[in-house]
Amino acid sequence: MITNGTSAEENPYDELRAILAARNTAEFITETTVYVIINLTALLGNILVCVIFYKNPNLRSVTYLYIFALAISDVFMAAFCMPLVWGVLLVGEWRYGGVVCAFHGFAVLFLAFVSLQTIALLAFNRYCRVVKPWLFRKIFKKNFVGFSVLAVVSSAAFFLGLPLATGWGYFHFHSGKITCVLEFYHPATDKIYTGILGLVNVVVPFAVITFCYTKVFLKVREHRQRFSSTTSTNLRLSVEEINITKTLFAMVLGFTLCWLPVFIIEFTDAVTGNHSLPRKVYLINVFLVSISAAINPVIYGVLNRSFRAGYCEMFSFRGSCLMRVWNIQKEQENNSKRQSADTYN
Repeated sequence: MITNGTSAEENPYDELRAILAARNTAEFITETTVYVIINLTALLGNILVCVIFYKNPNLRSVTYLYIFALAISDVFMAAFCMPLVWGVLLVGEWRYGGVVCAFHGFAVLFLAFVSLQTIALLAFNRYCRVVKPWLFRKIFKKNFVGFSVLAVVSSAAFFLGLPLATGWGYFHFHSGKITCVLEFYHPATDKIYTGILGLVNVVVPFAVITFCYTKVFLKVREHRQRFSSTTSTNLRLSVEEINITKTLFAMVLGFTLCWLPVFIIEFTDAVTGNHSLPRKVYLINVFLVSISAAINPVIYGVLNRSFRAGYCEMFSFRGSCLMRVWNIQKEQENNSKRQSADTYN
């Protein structure tokens, strides 16, 4: 049973709950306002990405399908998970009951793992596209994208639903993280499950991402060296492909900077089992999780010309903005033609 008030011996969050309720006016206003801004940025930004994807047929490639899936995940995070957090920051306690707590805790973990696995799929997509184009053409069809996303969703649901179905654990509101977290009845189960979950859903995806992007950038460097020393028309990498890869790498970097501290905090909590970190550390945790859902639309707008043009079309300043985007596009196309006569998207 998920409760919001147990004895001090049973509940490790009583001190954190007291600190949350006793915040001064400046802390209350700052925390709530900043979090609402992050929430709105994540929601509106990712909805805008989805709308641009729908309106622009040029974005229907397999790579952009993964970006669309990632945006959908972030929309769900911003629409269903984040409002409950700023609701707690607003009133100073969890008032939504045990059922909503279970939904909230499951959804946060589920969407986080789906996002990480999807980013790993994007890294593998870039690896095949840049390093092994024959493999890219063979396996990266739209059907494969659908199957791989379905596999990610199913695996995340299985691993997170297992402790609930078996009765090993339950979700409980954490007053420091302002989020419902998965608790276990036995410390040994907690450590074993957390270790396996971390290996499958965190370590393996990050290993895939690291390997793939290392190979990709070695290939890009080799491409540039070959181009500087030859006039061959058989160079296979276009400027567009390199720019897409840079955009996706920036997305991976942003995700890593947000989630690496979160994983460290979660691992520390799981190992110590006493939830004794300062509230400000836990607050950094919840803010970083939310920022990770808000930064991707910004990255796309800064680094990707297709999304940049889409943003311009959605707002009133489209005239001058579209002209700048068109000029950038023509310049990049001319560079692409000069660098490679054998480019393809």
